Amino acid sequence: MYEFLPEIKILEKRNQNVKFSENASKILEKRYLRKGDDGRPVEDPTSMFARISQAVADPDRRYGSFEDADLAFFNLISSKRFFPNSPTFTGAGTPLGQLAACFVLPMSDDMGKSNDGIFSTLRSAALIQQTGGGNGFSFSRLRPKGDLVRKSMGKASGPVGFLSIYDAAFSVVSQGGVRRGANMGVLRIDHPDIRDFIKCKAQEGSIKNFNISVALTDKFMEAVESDSYFELINPRNGEVWEKVKARELFDEITSYAYRNGEPGVLFIDTANRANPVPHLYDLEATNPCGEQWLGPYENCCLGSVNLGQHIKLTADGQRILDWNKLAESFTVATHFLDNVVSANKYVPEIPELERSAHSVRRIGLGFMGLGDALFALRIRYGSETGIEFAAQVAEFMRYYSLKESVELARERGSFPAIKGSIYDRDNFRFEKPVPLTGFVHDFGRPSLDWDSLIVDMKRFGVRNGAQTTIAPTGTISTVAGIEGYGCEPVFALAYIRNVYQAAMDEKNMNLTYTSPLFEEALHEIGLSEEEKKDVIDEVVKVGSCQHIKSLPDWVKDTFVVSSEITPEEHVFTQAAIQRFIDNSISKTCNFPETAKIEDVKKTYMLAWKFGCKGLTVYVTGSRQEVVLETHESHQKKKSPGTADEVVSGVSKDRPEKLNGATYKIRTPQGSAFITVNRNGGNNLFEVFINIGKVGSDIAALSAAMGRLISGWLRSSPNPKLTALEIIDQLSGIGGRISVGFGQSKVSSLPDAVAKVLSMDLGLGNGNGNGQNHDQADHNSQPADSHDKLDQALVGSASLDFLKRPKMGDLCPSCGNTTFVNEEGCRKCYSCSYSVC
Repeated sequence: MYEFLPEIKILEKRNQNVKFSENASKILEKRYLRKGDDGRPVEDPTSMFARISQAVADPDRRYGSFEDADLAFFNLISSKRFFPNSPTFTGAGTPLGQLAACFVLPMSDDMGKSNDGIFSTLRSAALIQQTGGGNGFSFSRLRPKGDLVRKSMGKASGPVGFLSIYDAAFSVVSQGGVRRGANMGVLRIDHPDIRDFIKCKAQEGSIKNFNISVALTDKFMEAVESDSYFELINPRNGEVWEKVKARELFDEITSYAYRNGEPGVLFIDTANRANPVPHLYDLEATNPCGEQWLGPYENCCLGSVNLGQHIKLTADGQRILDWNKLAESFTVATHFLDNVVSANKYVPEIPELERSAHSVRRIGLGFMGLGDALFALRIRYGSETGIEFAAQVAEFMRYYSLKESVELARERGSFPAIKGSIYDRDNFRFEKPVPLTGFVHDFGRPSLDWDSLIVDMKRFGVRNGAQTTIAPTGTISTVAGIEGYGCEPVFALAYIRNVYQAAMDEKNMNLTYTSPLFEEALHEIGLSEEEKKDVIDEVVKVGSCQHIKSLPDWVKDTFVVSSEITPEEHVFTQAAIQRFIDNSISKTCNFPETAKIEDVKKTYMLAWKFGCKGLTVYVTGSRQEVVLETHESHQKKKSPGTADEVVSGVSKDRPEKLNGATYKIRTPQGSAFITVNRNGGNNLFEVFINIGKVGSDIAALSAAMGRLISGWLRSSPNPKLTALEIIDQLSGIGGRISVGFGQSKVSSLPDAVAKVLSMDLGLGNGNGNGQNHDQADHNSQPADSHDKLDQALVGSASLDFLKRPKMGDLCPSCGNTTFVNEEGCRKCYSCSYSVC
């Protein structure tokens, strides 16, 4: 079947011994390996790969090529050159048999009489999530809140009202029996309820089962540019409900995105201009992570080629990308994904899913490990060279995927809905993709004969209506052993992984993860083992090597991490890749802590002008900063009843004007801002504890602690005595890690609260064992500076020690503070749990 099969140097399947790291093995056991009734795995990785390859090769039986396809697929996935999406790992060869990751379901302005009515769609979505799929919805067809419902003479609930109902329903539906389902809610910018939608996730804990994105039109973006008015239109009857200043609405979107990363934006007109089947539908929504614009009931089977497995050494020791091997991988992977369309069992209760999938046969072939490949080739991510490299790989993938799709069409027929599509042989409208900028670098890539391929497309048709996408690849990237998820830069050169022991009497281990490619570079520059250890110790503190003066410039230029890529570099990389991706891309534009709202606005404009189909932004620490800024402004005003509701422990009905002090203290979960307020009698009255991002689990737990302490203090006849009891109870409580040394050691957030209360009472800082010692050098009032306690508790040596990578939210799987927003998804860097 494939002339290059003999060149794939892999043992026979029955003898294959697939190797994985310890972390990857744990993920495989927890997420992918089939288990018996006792919960223990009944297969090993080799038999798992055999199960997948046989199930996906099954459609080849009708063409007499099952054994060739089975071997090719097994070799491809067992060598970690290509991995399909998680549902294919878990569903292939099982009674469930659902292999697709993402769906988009239609929603009409109807309660449920039609198949796509609001509650009919909710039923379909719940059934899909039960089998392991995620859903996207456009709420744009629903009439606005307050609009008249003629039959009942009532008032409509509006899109946000029904979004809340969906969210509540999904809270009790597990995805594939493993996790909560991921969803995407989309609303057009011209909907009258757009303001409510933009801010619907601003409140802590609201709409927790959805990502949300605003569908921006060209008309709106042009109105923003010209500072003109924009019409909000009732979708029920086309009536103009309101005219708004486009820039004011744009400002609202960017301010909420700056605050907490949501909503994302989707450029809906850009997506529809690239719609390969415009005769079937207009695109309205994407899957949960935004990389797939899909029509009604459509799904997409995803898979990613691991670029890190395609780097080879030349005879003179140079690292190069093995383009021939990469062409093989893209070719076999395309065949694999086309077979998934046929092998998938879908959800039998929703026959529209199978009909839609077979009509267009949409697949989503992508790549992962771009950051790894750039590290290996000594190319800086985001540089002109790095952007062109990414674009050349993307074009290479599109070419060989389309080439194989034509070959499959020649043998098996085109996708049924090809008539009227851009691939219609009687009205052929496909155009050769062109790069964002001309290619000037020679990476050794073979030439691509697009002209001959187009001749074949017109002659034989195309098997798949769409072929390529770039997915987040969170879990499969970790299993594959690569550092860069999807097309993202590497998160950090080093960070802490926490390994929990099974036995109750064993201590949990805190393991340091360091980039293997970075360690190779240290070896290459000739550092001794002691020097390497010193460098790695420094890198562990911040996750970056930029501050290490002893490293040569080429190392620091190559080994940049996510937070060191400029927003413009993020956008240009995405735009350059998008030119060759006919679906879309899951990409997060990461901003540094110093970013301003204006930076977000410029980035959105840049992404729209350069042809991106969607974008997510995240300002490092922005959720925390915005809350703290609001809290500090309220503290300065010292006016009763004005405290921000999202600040932990705030009382809405204060009986009198309060005086207090805010302390900044480092904890194992990051910097905490703890405010102690006193009433007119100078008695301790309430405590605010502010740490983590708004809506995060850490913020919720700190809120609970602040409220409990505040209630305890207010109900006490002797607040000072009560405060001493609180200090005694909280001092010394230890978590899995601590920060600082000696008396400056902070072992947990409760321990930090005890130290702050102790300082506020003039007792010094707690020593971590329930006793307190005076601190001789603390002579100032804490209100003089937010950093007083930080300076008092942590000496200069400790401050260097505490410069560690940014912590995230609490992971719902492993409990570590490594749950972060990236690539339009939320995932854990400790255990690789992902909500997508």
